Amino acid sequence: MGVVLDTVIPVFSIIALGYVLAARRTLEIATLSNLAILITSPALMFSVLAGTPVDARAWGALAGGTLWVAAGTAAVAMAYLRTAAPARRGLLLPAVFWNAGNMTLPCARLAFGQPGLEAAAIVFVTMALLTSTFGIWIAKGENGLGEALRLPLLYGSVGGLGLAATGVQLPRVVMEPIEMLANMAIPVLLINLGLQLRTLRLTDLAHSLAIVAVRMGGGIVFASIFVWLFEIDGLERQVMLLASMMPPAVINVVFAQRYERDASGVASCIVLGTVVSLLAIPAVLYVVT
Repeated sequence: MGVVLDTVIPVFSIIALGYVLAARRTLEIATLSNLAILITSPALMFSVLAGTPVDARAWGALAGGTLWVAAGTAAVAMAYLRTAAPARRGLLLPAVFWNAGNMTLPCARLAFGQPGLEAAAIVFVTMALLTSTFGIWIAKGENGLGEALRLPLLYGSVGGLGLAATGVQLPRVVMEPIEMLANMAIPVLLINLGLQLRTLRLTDLAHSLAIVAVRMGGGIVFASIFVWLFEIDGLERQVMLLASMMPPAVINVVFAQRYERDASGVASCIVLGTVVSLLAIPAVLYVVT
């Protein structure tokens, strides 16, 4: 229980700080989002991945598990929407793309230390690539790859993976500023999540409940099948189970708003999922730790 509280309380305290700051309008959401997406998150991915020993089995398990869970929840959500809400394609976004940055990274680091952060980074990179390609395709219908190629996160991740694979070490004068920016990433992500939650509203409860159930409940079911089927254990199993039941990512509503894909319904799923995660994250941490 100590690990659970030590993980959950710091994370939600910083989210709450962002929520309070949003009421006072002391921070701009757009500015903080750009800081996270364009600077601190790429720096975090670069520094974490560059310092992570290459373990093909572990990396394959985490990336493969992320793809498995995303595909499974997508299939269930598509079946639900085809029968219950055929015109609401945008609700696929919160069913498939979870909060692998704002929530998964800090929870994994606090629960499992630096190795947990390194494992969660693989999940984050995989989910980021899925979101910036298939997420845009779901929302817009085309040109997802072009959008992904414009994001610094892709290049930070590839650069870090390249250094890890080759064993090359950059001079400290280069790595030091990158690591300083990386240390900002998790607090910025959490504050940004709090700011975003202040602006979102809960509507259309029935569909929101169904989609959140698919995302979080279906996510951990598919992850459990994956780790059992492929005999994944240890840290990879813990991080995969924790990551799989995270709430929908806030970026989903950005895509939904930009491409006019049921933005209010997507926002409702994010709000409801984040509220549910207050209980779900401690429960999963209690089981896996």
